[in-house]
Formats: sequence, structure tokens, C-alpha cells
Amino acid sequence: MTLKPTLLSTAILSSLLLIPGASYAEDKIPTKIDKLTITGILPEKLESVAGSFDIIDEKYLKSRRPLSINEQLRTLPGVMVVPDGSMSFDLNIGIRGQNPRRSAKTMVMEDGMPLQLAPYTDPVNHYAPPSTSVSRVELIKGAGQILYGPQTLGGAVNFVTKAVPRNGEVEGSITSLFGNQDLRGLQGNVGFGNETGGFMFDFSQSKGDGIFNDSEYDVKDYRFKGELSLTDKQTLGLKLVHTRDRRNQTENYLTRDEYARDPYSHPTVALDQWEQDRDIVQLTHKVEVNNNFSVQSQAYYTDTFRNGLRGSNSGREVNGVWESRLRNCDAVGDVNNDGNVTTSDIGNTDINVCGGRHAPRQYYTWGVESRADFNYRLFDLQNDAIFGLRYHQETAHREQVYATNTAERLDYQLALLEGEDREGTSLNAYALSYYAQNTTYIDNWSVTAGFRVEDVRTSDSDDFSSNRVTDNYTEFLPSLGVAWNGIANTTIFAGVHKGISPSRADRELDASGARAVPEESTLFELGMRSNHFRGVTMSAALFHNDIENTIVDNGATFDNSGESEQQGIELAGRINFGEIYSWNNNIYLSGAYTNLWTAEYIKASDPANDGNRMQYAPKDLLNIDLGYEHVSGIDARIGLQHVSKQFVDDENTRIETGNGIEGIIPSYTIWNATVNYYIPNTSVTLFASVENLFDKEYLVSRNEGKLAGRERLFFGGITFEF
Repeated sequence: MTLKPTLLSTAILSSLLLIPGASYAEDKIPTKIDKLTITGILPEKLESVAGSFDIIDEKYLKSRRPLSINEQLRTLPGVMVVPDGSMSFDLNIGIRGQNPRRSAKTMVMEDGMPLQLAPYTDPVNHYAPPSTSVSRVELIKGAGQILYGPQTLGGAVNFVTKAVPRNGEVEGSITSLFGNQDLRGLQGNVGFGNETGGFMFDFSQSKGDGIFNDSEYDVKDYRFKGELSLTDKQTLGLKLVHTRDRRNQTENYLTRDEYARDPYSHPTVALDQWEQDRDIVQLTHKVEVNNNFSVQSQAYYTDTFRNGLRGSNSGREVNGVWESRLRNCDAVGDVNNDGNVTTSDIGNTDINVCGGRHAPRQYYTWGVESRADFNYRLFDLQNDAIFGLRYHQETAHREQVYATNTAERLDYQLALLEGEDREGTSLNAYALSYYAQNTTYIDNWSVTAGFRVEDVRTSDSDDFSSNRVTDNYTEFLPSLGVAWNGIANTTIFAGVHKGISPSRADRELDASGARAVPEESTLFELGMRSNHFRGVTMSAALFHNDIENTIVDNGATFDNSGESEQQGIELAGRINFGEIYSWNNNIYLSGAYTNLWTAEYIKASDPANDGNRMQYAPKDLLNIDLGYEHVSGIDARIGLQHVSKQFVDDENTRIETGNGIEGIIPSYTIWNATVNYYIPNTSVTLFASVENLFDKEYLVSRNEGKLAGRERLFFGGITFEF
């Protein structure tokens, strides 16, 4: 029997936890007294963290005005973000050489809660909280990520949403922006709180054209956050989120010849549709037993429905020209008599007579977690300890059906009844995770040891046959890190940890089928971070990752392709010349560079691939910003992003195929700029920004065809805070 949780059952289960607590390390992140404690994943003693991490704070988000996850994360070392066909609403985050496709190998969270649609069975991600709702982004790449899972190969990303006001006054903000490509954005939030509790409502909307002409999108996000102080040491929190996502978007992109003709025009954009409705409930509870001991718990529930309607399929050659193949367009037929119905068969016929392929999918996840944080002395040494337990359950129903006419294309439920080649798969997972970590302080040293255990049970079944696949596995993931703080405002660290990426459910099940085994890694790290010198912050990390059972996407199945390794160096820093020279105004230079000199197979399942570069793993990533901050309220910056060439298949195909799916992605460099004016003695900010300043045409993906990066996009707006 499949359990479909409800808000009530989740609330009851949360209340019955043996020791109620709250979300991750809320009291471990420095924050203003008048705000709700931040649901972060980094500890208060950042100098003792024995691994690399990065933080994007609220000041950065306000000054840079990122429109999407791409602009948010691309300035972080080690992070590769592949844009999608609209505004990067679908997350494609790869860390330290891991394939970024749908962030399936990166742990992505919001306020400590997993964001993947189904983290254990189908860990794709078509959602990120709007930039305007986020106050902080945290990235952990070292051994500390074993506290969060199940994906622990390369890193964990946590989006921390805005806090509830608690100062006894009404607070809020309104932001409106507009730009070319029909870009329009609106965001507003309002809240009130005092020593008893508080609440906040938040709304955002983003709409405009995507990469392709007339590929409109409209994404709305509604939020409520509240908290109640039960006593001076106990806090109860609630977060509700509803997202409505509508786009004219396809995941079948352009052939070689279509791209050469116009990279921003797609032949079936009038047919392609994407819809997603997502509901999130998160309950948190925290109790500070005493100054040395606190317990935090959360209960979460997500309900996500998504359906993608594709009007085209991978290209076919027609009279020497490669063009997109239409999905189920019998009303037109094979006019060219080439064995396929392609775009040239349309002629003067209205393309809306065609059908398409629906892929409706329903996901439910829910879980409960309790974590204890305490400090103690042992053998006259100070220790900080964490231990916790999480139960997670998920169920997914993935369907596919071909609409044969206009009516079925416009109504997926009708297509499920009357369409062709219907498929369906049900996925279930039950996971129990245990974790513990202890940090011992010895003079200028801190030694952190920990582990995570993932005990997972999964079952996959086909709706139209007796085919069924079950999988059970238990993974023990130890970690060890050392940090030294013998130099003022400087930390030198080293660490090692085991990580995994769970095996994924195949898209097609057969009677003899079985899942791939989980991907396993051993990550070594050596690095430093420092603000020892006035006006200068810097960090560096060397890393080496050995991976067994590397999982690759082979279309119908996810398969283990052998052993691989990734190694490289990450550098990041900022120089504030105003601080160095005691100027009233500031000129700064900031940057991040990643050199991934190795990302290759060493024992591939196909020996011919040994030594080949891994998919979407560029050798060089570079981001540089030059900025100016004036005491009058003006700050401005200009920056560049450079991504070196990439291979998109294990065979490292260099000659482009006609369908555009295989071949090299050339290196590219794009420029961007932002200007803000914080009007003195007011709560008003005017801003303007431009992405792809010089309107460069560049290729970002070959997933099911060629996809260009966004054309020049400029926008401006106003923010009023109260």
C-alpha cells in the first residue's frame, strides 16, 4: 500500500517525536536578534570547519540582482551550472566535475529540507526558490557534507529563505522590474513579529520569453512563514510554499542545421508546454535544553505534479538537411516520403493539428528528522558534537503517452485515456539515515570525525506488466577532517570522506532488469581560507575524488560505467582597495577560478573510454568582477564568466552529428554588469543589470539537441523597503 501523507499526519508525527527539535543548526548561524533564526547548515565556528565551503550573503544577492540559479552560483569556485531553455528554473548544478544534469549528483536543499523531486529514486530538480525569497546560499564541499544526504559525492547546496521579522514592527519590501525579451518581475513580502512570535507572507512572479522566440514562461511562488515562541527556550516554526510554473518549453532542442539557421527559433515552440505545481510544508521545532545542549527537529512534506508536452523529437536528415522530427502528427503525414514526419512536412499546414508526447509525473516525499547539538569537555578538551536521525519516504508515478490529435495534446488526461503507447512506472523508497560528528579542540587545532549511514529500500514496478525491481542497500560513509588556526584569521584544513549518489530507477523496466548500484566516492581535500591581510579575503582548495560505479544516463536506463577520478584546484578571493587605503569609497576586485585538470575514466566499462573526459566537466571555470561602491549610495560592477570547452558523451565525440546531440561545446566568455543606487535617506533602491553584455552567441548544451545561451538581457527596476 502506498502511503500518501497529509499535513495533519505530518504534524502529528512531528509532535510525537521523542525530543522535539528544529531545522538544521538554526542557532549556529550568526543573525540579528530581531529576526527568525536562520535555517542554515554551517556552524557558528566557521574557523573550525575542516573543509571548503562558500557563502552567498544577502548583501551580495541585493547588489548583484541574480535572476536565476545560474547567476547566483556561477561565481562560486568548483560549481558548474548549465542553463536550460528558459531562465534556469530547472537546476543543473555540477560540483567538482560531477555531471550537472538536473542536479542529480548534488544535494540541494531549502532551509535544510531536500528539494529533489525524489532524492533516492528520481533525484531530478525542476525547482529552486526565487532569488528574491532567498537571504543566503550555503555550499559545503568538504567532509562536513556527510551530515546531509543522500547525495554526498561533490557538495551540498542550501538555500536559506528570508527571515520572519521579530522587532515589533511591520516590515516588508516590494520589487518591480522589467526588461527586454518581455521580462517582467514582481516580488513583495510583508511580516510582523514580536517576542511571542511572528509571520511573513511572500509572493514573487517572473514572466517573459525564454531562450527561444515566443517561448513564454510565467512562474509564481506563494509563501508563508511563521514561528511561535512556546517558551523562552522553545520555538515552533511553519513554512508553506505553493509554486505554479507554466512555460512554452521543450527539452528537445535544435539540430545542427536548425541551429545554424537561427539558434533562437524552435519549430515546435507553439506546441511545447511545461507545467508544474508544487506544494511544500515544513514544520520545525527547537528546544534549548541548556547553554550546552539543544535539539532541533523538522517534518516536511512535498507534493509535486509536473507534465512536459514535447512536440518534437531528435532530428532526422531530409534531402541533406537535418530537421526536427514531429511527435505524432498523423494529420500531416510523411509528405516528403522519407520515412519520418518532420518539420518540412508541415508546409503551410497549421502545426497545431499535431499531437505530441505527454510525460505526466506525480511525486510525494515526506520525512522527519531530529538532531542534537551539544558541547562538552573530555580529558580537559572542549568538544562540539552532533548526532541525528532522519526517516524519509517517497513515491513517484511516472507516465508517458502519445497524443494523436489536438484535443489529446491539450488535455493529458484525455491522452491517457485515448492516446497511444501509454507507459507507467511506480517508484517507492524508504530510507533511514543516521549521522554523527564530533569536533575536538586542541590549542589551535580542531579535529572533526563523523559518519553517515544510509539504509535504503526501493521498489520499482511497471503499470502494464508484472515487471518489478527491488533494491536494498546500506552505505556507511565515514569522514575525518583537521583544521589549524595558528595564524590570525586564517584556517588551513585537510579532510577525507566517503560519499554516494544513490542508484536511480530506470526509465524502462524489463523482466530481468535491475538498478545500477550506488555510485561511491572517496574525496580528499587540502585547503586554506584567510582574511589575515586588511581588505583581502582568499581561499584555495586542492581536491581529489575517486569514484567507483560511475552512473551515466543511457536513455532508457541508468548504468554503471566504471571508475573515474576528478582532481583540481579552486581559488577565490576579493580585494577591497578602499579598506586597504582607508578610502571613503571602495574599488574591489573579486574572482573565482577552478582548474579541473583531471575528470576522466580510469577503468571504464568500455575500455575504449579510458582516459576520456567526463561529460560536462570543463577544465577551466573563471568568474571575475570589478566593482565600485560610493558613499552616496551607488555601487556598480562589471564581470565576466569563462567556461572552457566540454565533451557531452563518454566517447568524447569531436565531430558534430547532424541531430546536434554529439560534438564539442566550445569555450565561451560572456560579460555582465549591474548598477544599484540606494537613494540616501529613503528606503528606495533603483537598479539596472545586463547579462551577456556584448550579445555573444554561444552553445551551452547538447542534451537532445543544440541549445544556445541567453541573448543579451537587460532589465531595470525599483525596490522599496519598509
